[in-house]
Amino acid sequence: MATAMTLALAASACVQPAPRAAGPGVAVPLRVTNGDQPFAFDQGALARKQGEALCGAQGLALRTSIYDRIDAGAWVFVEGCA
Repeated sequence: MATAMTLALAASACVQPAPRAAGPGVAVPLRVTNGDQPFAFDQGALARKQGEALCGAQGLALRTSIYDRIDAGAWVFVEGCA
């Protein structure tokens, strides 16, 4: 299991880091939250920027998909960082 990591992002947003996959071809979803406020459906671009910042800090890139979705106020990028 990966160690939990905290990352402060602009706009008081919170990102739940995705643990790195254990094997090749295994995607681990990345959940991006908006601090204590839920994201609205039309805030996907903001969530994507925050996800890109988190992945970039790990030297990785955010992998977006047609299956990315909003779930309980958090944007879920199903393919995570790669």
